[in-house]
Amino acid sequence: MGTTTKSLRALLNHIDEGELVLPEIQREFVWTKNNVLQLFDSLYRGFPIGFMLVWKAKVTVAHKSIGKKYKVKVGHSINNFYGYLLDGQQRLTAMQFVRDSDDKYPLVFGLRAKDEDNPDDNRFSYRARWNDNPWYLSVADVLNNEVDPLNVLEQLKEDEDFDYYRDGEKVLASFTRLQAILNYQVGIIEFGGDDYREATELFIRFNSTGKKLSRSDLASAELALSVPKLVTEGINRTSTKFSPYFNFTRPFLIQCLAAVHTGRMNLANPRAIWKDKDEKQIKRSWGKTERGLGRTIELLSGIVKWDSDNWIPSINSIIPLVFLLSQSTFDRNERVQAKKWLIKANFHAVFSGSVHTELDRILRGLKSDNSMMKLWNLTKRGFNKIKPEDFETGRKSGGTMSLFISMLRDNNAKDWVSQTSLNGKVIGHNAELQVHHFFPKALLRKHGYSSNSINTFANYTIINKETNLKISAEEPIDYLKRLEIKKGYLEKQCIPLNKNLWVIERYGEFISERRKLLANQANMFLKI
Repeated sequence: MGTTTKSLRALLNHIDEGELVLPEIQREFVWTKNNVLQLFDSLYRGFPIGFMLVWKAKVTVAHKSIGKKYKVKVGHSINNFYGYLLDGQQRLTAMQFVRDSDDKYPLVFGLRAKDEDNPDDNRFSYRARWNDNPWYLSVADVLNNEVDPLNVLEQLKEDEDFDYYRDGEKVLASFTRLQAILNYQVGIIEFGGDDYREATELFIRFNSTGKKLSRSDLASAELALSVPKLVTEGINRTSTKFSPYFNFTRPFLIQCLAAVHTGRMNLANPRAIWKDKDEKQIKRSWGKTERGLGRTIELLSGIVKWDSDNWIPSINSIIPLVFLLSQSTFDRNERVQAKKWLIKANFHAVFSGSVHTELDRILRGLKSDNSMMKLWNLTKRGFNKIKPEDFETGRKSGGTMSLFISMLRDNNAKDWVSQTSLNGKVIGHNAELQVHHFFPKALLRKHGYSSNSINTFANYTIINKETNLKISAEEPIDYLKRLEIKKGYLEKQCIPLNKNLWVIERYGEFISERRKLLANQANMFLKI
């Protein structure tokens, strides 16, 4: 093992030429937009960004690209090949995204210091209306030499705030520093040898000092070691198989596989998950996991009426269903019970807190009796009857909204004006569904109501955007009459039909009454 340095430009060139790739054990890009911005801030200031780790293997292993399509193929010659990036993926991927003008990272650089005492502060931001002017340059354009600094100065001369003798030299100096980011020298630890196990151990230890790897990341690394190509060619493919409606992360799919393979959710020792199992057994478990996932999505979209993963409050809540459906299909009664279980598990937040501990308890219980009834009995203690106060939340998402959506769709609720179904499948101009405040926000603010009073679930309804745009700051009694909205449509959304409650003076009574109606209908819907 030795150390060397390379410029960011050289490392990005290695990536572009397929000479630097990711081993299959690497996780996905997980940085936020702010992480990316902070990286460029550090590079501009000349701050250290840490070492990178490259495995200079002499034989090829299963791998994936960094952004672009890679050229290296397993079993082929690795002449001119630099290595596998074990640590540094987040930093180099961030650099690549910005340099290549990725739409998600439109980073810009401010040519003028906001604080003369701290001229390097807050130079980077993302393109927005407020910075759409000649004082802000696209970082991608500068890094790709698509900007002439003299032309920049000419454009700035048109700004009356620009003084060439006062600002010109500072602008050019800032521009030059930004352009020099690609020449930044990065320290690299180079690890030689062909022992994949040793490389995996090094990857795990090295990464534990940065943004700590999750247990699922570690399990993924161990899986890639045990069954080459399963992660890249199996799990990663399945993550987008049901796109755009249902997308799953690799860590989630790893957890599903671990559940099906071991009947446990014990990720404390990732190596033990795949230990003592040969490649065929693990692949067989993955086949069962894919079947279980497909059957679960059919249940979600067809029975629960959640047409996308947006309505799944806790993605962990479907792991027990994937486990059960990997073994066999549900009959009609089990499908109804599964729907009831999933909605209540999310409504009562069964999978908040120590998620892995709870999943492990459930899976161990299902090992001896993998039935829907057993799953219900393992969790029913937390399934209380739904009460009016359960609708005091102000959240527009989560278990309460997902229950409401399922209720609406089961009841074939329709938009108040267009009379189209609220099943989420209607597309077209302004057809997307929106949360509408039955008593409009502007009306309530005008009468002095607080934000908490305004944004409460009992004031939410679901209609399409077109209808929402037709409702101004009127009292409900006025806009309901103007739009000729039928009482049957209101009834399906648990709106009190007493017109006397549709006026601002009785807003509090309306909220109280609607909470009761929501609770009653929810209990009838779930047959509690």
